Amino acid sequence: MSEHSDKQSDRQNNLLAEPREIEVFASPREVLQMYGEWFILLCMRYMRQSGDDMLNENGGYAPKSVSMAKILASVTGKISPAAETWLEDHGVPGMDDIARMLAQITQAIRIRTEHTFESCTLKQASFADILTIEVLRQVFGLNDIELNIIIILSLIQFDERYARVWRLVSGENPGSLVSVSFLANILNYYDAKAFEQALLPTSRLRMHALVELRPREGWGHETPRAFAAILTPNRILAFILGESYQAELSACCFIPVSRCGLRASDKELARLLTKKSVRAAVIGYQGLGRTQAVCRAAQRAFACILEFDLAVFAETEPSIDVLRTHFSTMLREIRLRHALLVIRLADMHEEAEKYCSRNAHIIREMLNEDELLKFCIVSERQTAFTRRLFGELTEIICPQPDKDCQYIYWENALKKYISEDAASSVAAELSLGYCLSENEIQNTIDRTFMRSANSSSEALLTAENITQTLNRTRGQKLSGIASMRSTSLLLKDIVLSEDLRSNLDEIIAYAKYRDTVMNKWGFSKYNASGAGLSVLLSGPPGTGKTLTALVLAHELKRALYVVDLSKVVDKYVGETEKKLSVLFDEAEKSQAMLLFDEADALFAKRTSVKSSNDRYANLEVNFLLQKLEAYPGVAILTTNLLEGLDEALARRIQFKIYIPMPDANARAELWKHLIPPRAPVSNNINFQALGEYFEMSGGHIKNAIMRAGIRAASQNCEISHALLWDAAVQEYRDMGHVFRDIK
Repeated sequence: MSEHSDKQSDRQNNLLAEPREIEVFASPREVLQMYGEWFILLCMRYMRQSGDDMLNENGGYAPKSVSMAKILASVTGKISPAAETWLEDHGVPGMDDIARMLAQITQAIRIRTEHTFESCTLKQASFADILTIEVLRQVFGLNDIELNIIIILSLIQFDERYARVWRLVSGENPGSLVSVSFLANILNYYDAKAFEQALLPTSRLRMHALVELRPREGWGHETPRAFAAILTPNRILAFILGESYQAELSACCFIPVSRCGLRASDKELARLLTKKSVRAAVIGYQGLGRTQAVCRAAQRAFACILEFDLAVFAETEPSIDVLRTHFSTMLREIRLRHALLVIRLADMHEEAEKYCSRNAHIIREMLNEDELLKFCIVSERQTAFTRRLFGELTEIICPQPDKDCQYIYWENALKKYISEDAASSVAAELSLGYCLSENEIQNTIDRTFMRSANSSSEALLTAENITQTLNRTRGQKLSGIASMRSTSLLLKDIVLSEDLRSNLDEIIAYAKYRDTVMNKWGFSKYNASGAGLSVLLSGPPGTGKTLTALVLAHELKRALYVVDLSKVVDKYVGETEKKLSVLFDEAEKSQAMLLFDEADALFAKRTSVKSSNDRYANLEVNFLLQKLEAYPGVAILTTNLLEGLDEALARRIQFKIYIPMPDANARAELWKHLIPPRAPVSNNINFQALGEYFEMSGGHIKNAIMRAGIRAASQNCEISHALLWDAAVQEYRDMGHVFRDIK
C-alpha cells in the first residue's frame, strides 16, 4: 500500500509541476478512473480514523468482530496505539500525507478538467461527451457534497476493484449496498447538516432520482435514513460513462421536436417556452394537432419532448411511492435530455380521475418543487380538475387549421399515392369539409386503403371514398344518443324549385366559405355570438326536409347524426341538460352535423310558470337555445309545426327555409325522378297526369312508386302507367283522401 501511495504522489506532483503538458481526458471512463484514485485515498483516511474497527482482540483483521478497543475508540473518537501500529506496518500513510495527497489529486482533476474543456472549445468539439460528471453538476445544479456522493456510488457500482476496496474497508459482504452512515464517514464531512440535507426527500439528489434510498431488512419503511442503503440508478452511471441507456418510464414516450418552420399559430407558444418558468395549457379538441404544435414551438428551446399520458398511468392506480418515483424519474430525464414535459389527459376514466384527485397534492408538489421545470398540459379545456392538479395555467388556444392549410395538408399527403392533378382536385374538395391535423389526414388515407386493398390508388383515393372513411370513423361517441344517416344524392339529384335550390346553394356556400369571411376578412370581430351554422327546415310531412338535410351533409362532406329524442329527453331534473351537453360537446369534437328531426319536441314554446314542472321545462329550452347558439358546427332542425317552436329560436337561426307541397309540375318531375334508372319501365307512362291528379308530397310519391315496383316484380313485367296509377290511388286513399278513380 505504501508503494502505491508513493507512485500516486509522484504522478500528482508531476501533473502539478508541468500543467501545460497535462493530457486532456480522452473519455468519461478516464475521468471516473481518476476519481477512483481519490476514492482510494478517502478509504485510507477512513482507515486512519477507524483503525480499531478493523482489528479483533488479537490484533488481526476482522472488521465484523467486537473488541474492547473498538468500544473505546467509538466512545473516545481516537484509535488505539495498537491500531496505529497495525496501520503503519501495513503502509497506510499518515493523516497529514493523506490530506496532502487528497488536495493534490483534487487539484489534478480540476486542472485536467479545465484543460479538457479548453481543448474542446478550441477544436469546436463537444466537451459534454467527455466531461459528463461536470455536465451532471451543471444540469442539476449539484454542490460538491451531492456530486461526491454520486461519484463514490458510481465507482463502487462500476468497477469491482473499488467495490472490493469498499467491502474490505467496511467489512460488508459481497452483494451488500452502501449505507448512508458509511458514506457520511468516508466523506468525512464536518458539516453534518449539509450532508443530511443532500439526502432529504426534497433534495436535488432524490427529487431528480439521482440516488435511491432503500430500506434495510428488518426495518422496512421505518428504516432510519442513516441506516438506509443507498445507490445511484444505472441510468446515472451510464450517463457518467457516456453510454446510452433507455430509462423505463410507464406511459411516457420521447418525441423529437419538429425542425420545420414555425406557423403563425405557434409563435405565441414558442415565445412562452423561452421564459424561465412555463406552466401552460394547450387547449383544443383532440385531433387538432396540439402535440404537433408544441413540437414545432419547442424547436428553439428544447432537444425533444417527453410526452406523459397521465390518463394511462393513473389507470393502474399506483402506490404513492411509485407515483413519487415515477415523477422523480421523469424530472431527471427531462433535465438529462433537455426535454419539455407534455402531459396528456385525454380519455381519462372516472376511476383514474378520482385517483388523480386524491393525489393532486403530490402531483402539484412534485411539479412545483423544480423551479426550472417547464411543462404543458394538452387538454380540451381547463377545468376544476386540471386546476386542482396543476393550478392556474397560461392558456394557449390551438386553432383549427384554415381551409388553405387543409388543402396543403391533403395535397401533400395524397401526392404520395396519386398524380399531382388528381391530388389537387381531391384536396380541393376535401379541404371544404372537416378540419383535420396532418396525422389525422394520413390516418384517414391509411384507413381508406384498408377498405379495399385490391383497388388502385387512383380509384380508391377519391373525395367520395375518403369522405365515407371519415364519416365512419368520426362521431363514434355520439352513437348512444344519435344515429348516423347518409345519402349518395347531391343537390342536383333532387327535385327542387328554383327559389329553394337558390336557398340551399346559399347555405352550402355559407358553410364552405364562412371561415374565410370570419377569420381572414375579420368579420369575427363583429360576430362574437356563435360560430356555427343553424338551419330550420319547415313544411308539411313528406316534403323532403330530412332528405334535404342529408343532401346538405353530403355536399359539405360531413357526417350527419340524427338526434334520438328518446335518448336525450329524461324525466329526471337536470339529466336532459347533461345529455345535451354531451351531445353538443361530442358533435363539436367530431365536427359532425346534427339533425334535430321534429324539433318542436325539444324547442317547444316556453309556457307561463304554474308549477315546478313548467319551470324545469322552460330551463331545458333555455339551456338548449344557449347550446345551439354557441355550437360552432352545423345544426339542422326540421318541423311540421312551425308555430309550435319557441319565438327565441328565430334569432338563433341563420337560415329559415319553408319546403312547401310540390305543385303539379314538381310532382310530375318527382314521379319521373324517383324511379331508379335500372328499373324496367314501359314507354306509356304519363308523368304529367300523375302529377296533376295526385296532390302528394315526395315521400308519398316514393311510397307509391315502391308499391308499383313490388307489383311489377311479382308479375314479372315492366313498371307501367297502370301500375303506377293504381299504386297512387291506394297511397292517396291511405292518406285519408277520397279519390274517384278515372284512370
